[in-house]
Amino acid sequence: MAEQKFAQNCASVAWWPLAQGDALNRWMITPADAQIFAGQPRPHPDQVDYRFINGWVDTGDLPCREAFRAMLPDLAPVIPQAGTFSQVYFGGDNPRVDFSTFCFQPTRIARFAKAQIASPVAQTVTFEVETCGIVHVWVEGVLVKCHAPMDRNIAHKARFDVDLHEGGCEIVIRLEDLHERDTSCFFRLGLVAGHDLQAGLQAQADPEALREAARVLESLRTTRLFHQDGQVEVVSDYTPQSPVAITLHDGSSADGNSTMNVLADRLPLAAPVEFTVTTAQEVHPLFDVGDIPPGCYGLTFLAQVGDVRLTAQLGTTILADHHRIDGPDLDVRKAAARAHIAAEPGSSISRGLLLLKQNAPASDIEPIITHTLKGIDGRYDCADFWLLPLIWAWRDHAGTGLDAALWARVRSSILGFRYWLDEPGNDVMWFWSENHVLCFHVAQYLAGDTFPEEIFPNSGKTGAQHRAQAHARLSRWFESVEDHGLAEWNSSCYYPIDLLGLFTLHACSPDVALATRARQLIDKIFVMTAMHSMDGMPVGSQGRVYEKELFAGPATELGAVAAVAFGGMWCPGHERAAALFAISDYVPPAICERLHRLDGARTLEARYTQGLNENAKLVLWKTPSTQLSSVTGHRTGDRGHQQHVSEIQFGAHPLARTWVSHPGELKVWGGGRPSYWMANGIVPRVCQVGHVAALVYDLDRHDHPVKFTHVFAAAEVLDECYADGHWLYQRSGDGYCAIWSSSVLRALTTGLYAGQEWRNMDPQAGWLLVAGSAATDGDFATFRARATALAPQFDAARLRLDWAGAHTRLSADFTNGLMSDGQPVAFSPLSVIPHVGFDGAPLTALEI
Repeated sequence: MAEQKFAQNCASVAWWPLAQGDALNRWMITPADAQIFAGQPRPHPDQVDYRFINGWVDTGDLPCREAFRAMLPDLAPVIPQAGTFSQVYFGGDNPRVDFSTFCFQPTRIARFAKAQIASPVAQTVTFEVETCGIVHVWVEGVLVKCHAPMDRNIAHKARFDVDLHEGGCEIVIRLEDLHERDTSCFFRLGLVAGHDLQAGLQAQADPEALREAARVLESLRTTRLFHQDGQVEVVSDYTPQSPVAITLHDGSSADGNSTMNVLADRLPLAAPVEFTVTTAQEVHPLFDVGDIPPGCYGLTFLAQVGDVRLTAQLGTTILADHHRIDGPDLDVRKAAARAHIAAEPGSSISRGLLLLKQNAPASDIEPIITHTLKGIDGRYDCADFWLLPLIWAWRDHAGTGLDAALWARVRSSILGFRYWLDEPGNDVMWFWSENHVLCFHVAQYLAGDTFPEEIFPNSGKTGAQHRAQAHARLSRWFESVEDHGLAEWNSSCYYPIDLLGLFTLHACSPDVALATRARQLIDKIFVMTAMHSMDGMPVGSQGRVYEKELFAGPATELGAVAAVAFGGMWCPGHERAAALFAISDYVPPAICERLHRLDGARTLEARYTQGLNENAKLVLWKTPSTQLSSVTGHRTGDRGHQQHVSEIQFGAHPLARTWVSHPGELKVWGGGRPSYWMANGIVPRVCQVGHVAALVYDLDRHDHPVKFTHVFAAAEVLDECYADGHWLYQRSGDGYCAIWSSSVLRALTTGLYAGQEWRNMDPQAGWLLVAGSAATDGDFATFRARATALAPQFDAARLRLDWAGAHTRLSADFTNGLMSDGQPVAFSPLSVIPHVGFDGAPLTALEI
């Protein structure tokens, strides 16, 4: 009977080949079923040892995950009615069916997915299922597999057999996972053994029309990656057999607190945009970027075929609404920043504090306070960030400028917060990273100092007890960072979070010693930022980064801070740390200006360490036109997280940067850590000597699905960019770059990064990055000749990349690191204090 039913329905199925080794990544899916799932409040073991690392932290199960595990034995999901499978999922090149996202509160999210399998003969096939959460698999309505590792962000695999009848069957999957902040919510169903199979989608739609709409959506791309003016336009690389109507809408999340994804949650469009694709390469204007706030946005496209909705998302960068902050001195730039922040819309509590200090109307400030209290009272992840300026606002302005009832709510929120792990809670606030630990401790210290006699209801402690406890914790945090440096080195997303805590402590601490330690660390951050930025834009190797920092560098919070400190591009909406800087009396060390702009010097070189046990050994080579920055010997061969290991930035254009990476996932603009362009799936060996950096990859080191490395070059903003065999040459103004690959570069000619991405398809690969400038190399032709004269050679068996040094043969050896004429070269100096030299002078320690 099942075979007859299947055969009757085959005419309405859109089919695709399914070969051994393929994954099923086209499914009919149901809308997400999401619910807050917090578990029972309790204290959590405090295992923070103040030895901070980048990457995965074993936190133990939080209350929400305990409850999640406990409900599994009673979980008996039922396949929903056919009509609920109203959407289509197309994975493109990504073998995973991926719904990864970020939730500020513990949230259970479940979906069903349905597909058809066709087989010309009866056979037993083997599938492999992979997930971090829970996957149920039904074949023809019979449950055949429950794979439930329930291991946060750590994927597990399992295999199972299915007896297929001649004709085929229907397969249904239910994916469920618990979202604790960033969550890898996906499943992969791969065919391990089986032959002559097809996978298909059965829907109330014409199968051929469904296939055509899918092909169009999968082939859409923007005509530019970066939009500083004009319109966002898209083209399709595919010509459909008949026209396909597409709609661009503004996203489904109207509440900025609901997610914190790589892309902005909502594109501010007045109305949906409709267009029709008839031929490939036909340009479709979407909207003008002039009124869009700067940042990276997700463009969500819809196609309706019968009763079925298909969607696809593209990421793009918009930087139209920006200004420059310039001025002869810091006071002028701070005043300009304050004026911009006050005039520009924004809901950050830092802006609210600035408006309070400017005696702005209550109607401008009260919505900001109300918005902030929602996250704090809900104990959203990152609430510790928002609490800091709120406490500062209370200490300086309580009882003035706002309605008394709102001030009473502020007081209640400060007293009622959960300040550390040892207090009861069932939230997913993150207590374990370097930046969060600081912010929690500063908030606890100042809250306790503000209300020393009050009982804090969540802990039962007095404010004085909180103050004493937090003082001891802050001392441990400072001791660690002063000894080891910052694990999140140069991070354009997390240095600003450190600055939230440090500026607040510097301004509000009753303890002079703590305030002094805060100022001294701020000095160090500004020195490192000055070195690793160009014209006010943070660049270079970073301990933690997201794709939005790489593709929209000026529209970052550290970019706003640097613009105030040194002059540069100002992008509205990224003012949290910059606002605190602008209202403070803090002045960066005098050396910062020279480190930033070089003041007549041709080159700056710097070497120093950051992180636990000198695990981040940083090397910088910088001219006014070009900068090369790398972290050397950092976690070589490990699985990556968010470390941006090496890049070249040009000074002539803020978006002109280039880097090499191993994709952590194949989903473009995905939310993985690592992602397609951010960080590395497997960390390479990195060595840098002067203006040359070498990267050596071994992709067989771990079981990783992506078996290529690639280079990004922002060709559309460069003056010259072209590949020649193994070499990729780039020029922006007077800045030069040459990148060598151990295999002939394979250019992408379709897709979002067509003309701006080149791949090395070998699992063992070597890359050489060479920076130069007109001041150091003469014209571009001379630079190219010098680069090729380095004569790089890669030995895949030995995992070793050789090139010509000034008077020696240099090597990047995967096992032994940097070598000169076959002898290991130890990194020096092993010091958290940067050692710098201008124009080839010996490196000496900076006096900060």
